[in-house]
Amino acid sequence: MNATTKIIDLGELRAGEAFPSHVAIHATGVTNPYALSPEVMRWSETIYLVRVDSCSRFWQAQKKKLRCTLGELFDPILRYHFGDDHVAVFGNHPWQCLLYLNYQLRHQGKGIHLLQSRLGQNLYRTLDWECWFAAQQGLAAQLCKLGVKGFNPDNFTARQAQFRRFIERVGIAAPRAMSSADANAITRRFGTWLGRIWRWSFNGEECSDRLPWVRLAPSALPRVRRELEYPVNDWSFVEALLREDFARLCEQFRRDDCEHVNRMLWEISLFNDQTVTVDLSFRHPYSLHRDMPEFTTALYQARYVYDDLVARLQARDTDLDLPENMPLVAWRVEVCERISLAPELRDLFAAVSEQIDYAQIMALQNKLPIAFESYRPCACFYPEQSFRSAPIGSSEPESFDNLQWCQSAAAKPLFYYPEAVRFEPTGPMQRVFLERNSQPWWLGEDALQSIRDYFLLRDPRGRASWVFRDSEGAWFKHGEYC
Repeated sequence: MNATTKIIDLGELRAGEAFPSHVAIHATGVTNPYALSPEVMRWSETIYLVRVDSCSRFWQAQKKKLRCTLGELFDPILRYHFGDDHVAVFGNHPWQCLLYLNYQLRHQGKGIHLLQSRLGQNLYRTLDWECWFAAQQGLAAQLCKLGVKGFNPDNFTARQAQFRRFIERVGIAAPRAMSSADANAITRRFGTWLGRIWRWSFNGEECSDRLPWVRLAPSALPRVRRELEYPVNDWSFVEALLREDFARLCEQFRRDDCEHVNRMLWEISLFNDQTVTVDLSFRHPYSLHRDMPEFTTALYQARYVYDDLVARLQARDTDLDLPENMPLVAWRVEVCERISLAPELRDLFAAVSEQIDYAQIMALQNKLPIAFESYRPCACFYPEQSFRSAPIGSSEPESFDNLQWCQSAAAKPLFYYPEAVRFEPTGPMQRVFLERNSQPWWLGEDALQSIRDYFLLRDPRGRASWVFRDSEGAWFKHGEYC
């Protein structure tokens, strides 16, 4: 076989497909339903619905780090927490996951199935009417359990029977045969809920009607409350007290490297008796125990929301005679979302032996107020077009030899100005020539106007700037070196 031959796995995600947002899991013995995400719904005695998009950044980072398929990533986790006989369907809409799960259960298809894969899409098109109607039994049970307004089980059963008579009379072999049917017409003839189910089945990602969702609440939520002896409005005091409260939180659930936090609630009582609730969210699951005793990451997030809250209060109450920072008199901190990983997957958080330390990258992203950005070189001499944004961890087809472009980028700064700024060099400065390049001269009237001579310019204090001189001798500052 040719070394460049690529084997297409029909069961893996198709090129360009987004990370699946939901997974429906059937299992008889579950040790921990929060293994993939803190957002879980118990659909029936043996079926769980999980929103994995709330942790998609983390799982994509692990997939990139381990250089594995989605199935290889999740298989050991699901086996550990849901048993060897589990059936899991990943997809972009929970109803479609449930529908395809029903098909796999009928055909004893154990393991992981990706609805977005070529195989998954082909099989989804073959689903018959019995599979479609059978999946509705679980939905009807959920709607009755939740007491959803407007749902009548007897009326729904009658509408189903009416729909069955219609497809038998018309002779429609399978749902896919009439997938282009107008959902509004289905609603008018067979009722609201069959119309919604029809939209979910074939237009799930675009429809605004959501599947009823009730989050499975954990047995106990770690929380601490603090009543301050005196009002506090200085961050240094708030930080010290929060550090104590995070330590108290750790005492409320076991020290376990499997346990990680996705989100905490911070409910703040202000001096004027107003209560404000803010989120302390983490881009990647965060181990509160591992961050003891300083809790640096959690305190970074708390400082961001504190500064934002103070700014909003000051902007709103400018006409009132209030302190510069509204004093805090009490607060409550609660761990509201946790995720737990299998013990054999603790190495997902460990450093890797290659050039990129994903553990440090994830820890740093948790501390920052904004997300990381990733860029790749492009085959262009014009600096503004020599790079482009790319998703972190995404694969890139090597359509050209980018060695020369990477080497060229090595001498350029990390920080570009949105537009080059005109300036006049003054005083003694060290000037190092870097390169001569040009913008797309063929788009202009004068090719000579496109030439730029780039220099590294260092002032007497050692600060380095990225500058260029155009064909007329004018100087422009284009970026700054760290």
